[in-house]
Amino acid sequence: MEPFFFQERLRVFDILIAVLVFCGLILVIPSFEFDNHIFRGAFWGTLSGLTFAVLSILNRRYVRIYSPLVITFYQNAFATLILLPFLFTSSRSMGYQELIFLGLLGVFCTALAHGLFIKGLRYVRAQLASVTAGLEPVYGVLFAFLLLGEIPSLRIALGGIIILGTTVFASSKMRHSNKKTPAVSKSS
Repeated sequence: MEPFFFQERLRVFDILIAVLVFCGLILVIPSFEFDNHIFRGAFWGTLSGLTFAVLSILNRRYVRIYSPLVITFYQNAFATLILLPFLFTSSRSMGYQELIFLGLLGVFCTALAHGLFIKGLRYVRAQLASVTAGLEPVYGVLFAFLLLGEIPSLRIALGGIIILGTTVFASSKMRHSNKKTPAVSKSS
Protein backbone atom coordinates (compact mmCIF):
# COMPACT_ATOMS: atom_id res chain seq x y z
CA MET A 1 0.00 0.00 0.00
CA GLU A 2 2.88 2.36 0.71
CA PRO A 3 3.90 2.99 -2.92
CA PHE A 4 0.30 3.90 -3.72
CA PHE A 5 -0.04 6.42 -0.87
CA PHE A 6 3.38 8.02 -1.29
CA GLN A 7 3.69 7.79 -5.08
CA GLU A 8 6.77 5.61 -4.70
CA ARG A 9 7.91 2.94 -7.08
CA LEU A 10 6.86 -0.61 -6.15
CA ARG A 11 10.08 -2.53 -5.68
CA VAL A 12 10.51 -6.25 -6.32
CA PHE A 13 12.56 -6.40 -3.10
CA ASP A 14 9.56 -5.21 -1.05
CA ILE A 15 7.29 -7.83 -2.62
CA LEU A 16 9.91 -10.53 -1.95
CA ILE A 17 10.19 -9.50 1.72
CA ALA A 18 6.39 -9.55 2.16
CA VAL A 19 6.13 -12.98 0.51
CA LEU A 20 8.94 -14.41 2.67
CA VAL A 21 7.34 -13.13 5.90
CA PHE A 22 3.98 -14.54 4.75
CA CYS A 23 5.61 -17.94 4.06
CA GLY A 24 7.19 -17.87 7.51
CA LEU A 25 3.81 -17.08 9.05
CA ILE A 26 2.20 -19.98 7.17
CA LEU A 27 4.82 -22.34 8.59
CA VAL A 28 4.18 -21.09 12.14
CA ILE A 29 0.48 -22.06 11.84
CA PRO A 30 0.13 -25.81 12.47
CA SER A 31 -3.45 -26.24 11.13
CA PHE A 32 -5.61 -24.17 8.77
CA GLU A 33 -8.97 -24.79 10.42
CA PHE A 34 -10.89 -21.99 12.09
CA ASP A 35 -11.55 -24.27 15.08
CA ASN A 36 -7.79 -24.28 15.75
CA HIS A 37 -6.96 -21.53 18.24
CA ILE A 38 -3.56 -20.83 16.62
CA PHE A 39 -5.16 -20.39 13.19
CA ARG A 40 -7.84 -18.13 14.68
CA GLY A 41 -5.12 -16.08 16.38
CA ALA A 42 -3.16 -15.83 13.12
CA PHE A 43 -6.32 -14.84 11.23
CA TRP A 44 -7.18 -12.07 13.68
CA GLY A 45 -3.51 -11.10 13.82
CA THR A 46 -3.36 -10.80 10.04
CA LEU A 47 -6.52 -8.68 10.02
CA SER A 48 -4.97 -6.60 12.78
CA GLY A 49 -1.80 -6.38 10.69
CA LEU A 50 -3.80 -4.90 7.84
CA THR A 51 -5.20 -2.18 10.08
CA PHE A 52 -1.70 -1.72 11.54
CA ALA A 53 -0.33 -1.22 8.02
CA VAL A 54 -2.90 1.50 7.35
CA LEU A 55 -2.06 3.13 10.69
CA SER A 56 1.68 2.94 9.93
CA ILE A 57 1.15 4.63 6.58
CA LEU A 58 -0.89 7.38 8.22
CA ASN A 59 1.76 7.74 10.93
CA ARG A 60 4.51 8.02 8.30
CA ARG A 61 2.54 10.77 6.62
CA TYR A 62 1.69 12.75 9.76
CA VAL A 63 5.06 12.38 11.52
CA ARG A 64 6.43 14.79 8.93
CA ILE A 65 3.97 17.43 10.15
CA TYR A 66 3.34 16.69 13.84
CA SER A 67 5.46 15.63 16.78
CA PRO A 68 5.53 11.86 17.41
CA LEU A 69 4.41 12.58 20.99
CA VAL A 70 1.29 14.39 19.78
CA ILE A 71 0.40 11.56 17.39
CA THR A 72 1.02 8.96 20.11
CA PHE A 73 -1.10 10.89 22.61
CA TYR A 74 -4.10 11.15 20.31
CA GLN A 75 -3.91 7.54 19.16
CA ASN A 76 -3.62 6.16 22.68
CA ALA A 77 -6.34 8.52 23.97
CA PHE A 78 -8.65 7.28 21.19
CA ALA A 79 -7.83 3.64 22.02
CA THR A 80 -8.52 4.35 25.70
CA LEU A 81 -11.93 5.84 24.92
CA ILE A 82 -12.87 2.89 22.71
CA LEU A 83 -11.74 0.30 25.28
CA LEU A 84 -12.98 2.07 28.43
CA PRO A 85 -16.51 0.56 28.32
CA PHE A 86 -14.97 -2.93 28.49
CA LEU A 87 -13.46 -2.02 31.86
CA PHE A 88 -16.93 -2.08 33.37
CA THR A 89 -17.82 -5.48 31.92
CA SER A 90 -15.08 -7.23 33.85
CA SER A 91 -16.04 -8.77 37.17
CA ARG A 92 -12.38 -9.01 38.19
CA SER A 93 -11.04 -6.45 40.63
CA MET A 94 -7.43 -5.34 40.66
CA GLY A 95 -5.22 -4.67 43.62
CA TYR A 96 -2.73 -1.83 43.95
CA GLN A 97 0.18 -3.96 42.74
CA GLU A 98 -1.72 -4.99 39.60
CA LEU A 99 -2.64 -1.36 38.90
CA ILE A 100 1.01 -0.31 39.26
CA PHE A 101 2.12 -3.07 36.87
CA LEU A 102 -0.66 -2.13 34.45
CA GLY A 103 0.47 1.51 34.60
CA LEU A 104 4.10 0.54 33.94
CA LEU A 105 3.00 -1.69 31.07
CA GLY A 106 0.92 1.14 29.63
CA VAL A 107 3.66 3.75 29.91
CA PHE A 108 6.73 1.78 28.85
CA CYS A 109 5.45 -1.09 26.69
CA THR A 110 2.64 0.83 25.00
CA ALA A 111 3.02 4.61 25.01
CA LEU A 112 6.84 4.82 24.91
CA ALA A 113 7.18 1.95 22.42
CA HIS A 114 4.43 3.44 20.24
CA GLY A 115 6.03 6.90 20.33
CA LEU A 116 9.44 5.51 19.38
CA PHE A 117 7.85 3.48 16.58
CA ILE A 118 6.16 6.58 15.16
CA LYS A 119 9.36 8.62 15.45
CA GLY A 120 11.19 5.82 13.62
CA LEU A 121 8.82 6.26 10.68
CA ARG A 122 10.68 9.50 9.93
CA TYR A 123 13.70 7.39 9.01
CA VAL A 124 12.35 4.08 7.67
CA ARG A 125 9.55 3.12 5.36
CA ALA A 126 6.31 1.80 6.85
CA GLN A 127 6.92 -1.47 4.98
CA LEU A 128 10.15 -2.13 6.90
CA ALA A 129 8.50 -1.13 10.17
CA SER A 130 5.66 -3.56 9.47
CA VAL A 131 8.07 -6.38 8.59
CA THR A 132 9.84 -5.74 11.87
CA ALA A 133 6.52 -5.81 13.70
CA GLY A 134 6.02 -9.21 12.04
CA LEU A 135 8.50 -10.53 14.60
CA GLU A 136 5.69 -10.69 17.18
CA PRO A 137 4.79 -14.33 16.40
CA VAL A 138 8.49 -15.18 16.76
CA TYR A 139 8.55 -13.49 20.17
CA GLY A 140 5.44 -15.45 21.12
CA VAL A 141 7.06 -18.77 20.21
CA LEU A 142 10.29 -17.78 21.98
CA PHE A 143 8.52 -16.68 25.16
CA ALA A 144 6.35 -19.82 25.14
CA PHE A 145 9.58 -21.83 25.02
CA LEU A 146 11.40 -19.81 27.69
CA LEU A 147 8.53 -19.21 30.10
CA LEU A 148 6.24 -22.21 29.57
CA GLY A 149 8.68 -24.85 28.37
CA GLU A 150 6.72 -25.37 25.13
CA ILE A 151 9.04 -26.83 22.52
CA PRO A 152 8.15 -25.64 19.00
CA SER A 153 7.84 -28.14 16.21
CA LEU A 154 10.40 -28.11 13.41
CA ARG A 155 7.86 -26.45 11.10
CA ILE A 156 7.16 -23.63 13.60
CA ALA A 157 10.89 -23.15 14.24
CA LEU A 158 11.53 -22.98 10.49
CA GLY A 159 8.77 -20.36 10.09
CA GLY A 160 10.29 -18.30 12.89
CA ILE A 161 13.75 -18.55 11.32
CA ILE A 162 12.34 -17.37 7.96
CA ILE A 163 10.59 -14.39 9.58
CA LEU A 164 13.68 -13.50 11.65
CA GLY A 165 16.05 -13.90 8.69
CA THR A 166 13.82 -11.84 6.41
CA THR A 167 13.62 -9.05 8.99
CA VAL A 168 17.39 -8.99 9.48
CA PHE A 169 17.94 -9.04 5.71
CA ALA A 170 15.42 -6.23 5.08
CA SER A 171 16.93 -4.13 7.89
CA SER A 172 20.48 -4.53 6.62
CA LYS A 173 19.40 -3.77 3.04
CA MET A 174 17.61 -0.62 4.26
CA ARG A 175 20.66 0.43 6.27
CA HIS A 176 22.87 -0.08 3.20
CA SER A 177 20.53 1.97 0.97
CA ASN A 178 20.33 4.76 3.58
CA LYS A 179 24.09 5.27 3.31
CA LYS A 180 23.58 6.09 -0.38
CA THR A 181 20.70 8.55 0.10
CA PRO A 182 20.59 11.83 2.07
CA ALA A 183 18.78 11.95 5.42
CA VAL A 184 15.09 12.80 5.58
CA SER A 185 14.28 16.26 6.89
CA LYS A 186 13.47 16.27 10.59
CA SER A 187 10.52 18.40 11.64
CA SER A 188 9.02 18.22 15.09
